[in-house]
Amino acid sequence: MSFVLEKQQQNVLKALHAYQAEIAEIEGQLRLRAMANDVSDRELALLRRLKAEKSEILYRYENLRHAFKAILGESSIAAE
Repeated sequence: MSFVLEKQQQNVLKALHAYQAEIAEIEGQLRLRAMANDVSDRELALLRRLKAEKSEILYRYENLRHAFKAILGESSIAAE
């Protein structure tokens, strides 16, 4: 595999893991804020929108990971 593709694959995997962590963090914040007395519907809606946006990006990165896997083969996913 070329160095360029290897580097880009690593970047995709890092981004994928980062988005997974960010989405999990937002889910936790949503649960906490939903139980708070001082929370507004607008705040919860914004947090839900942020989660949805990041989930869409995560979906795209998952597709990229599958594309690397299809083109480069199973051995290219050693960093997962």
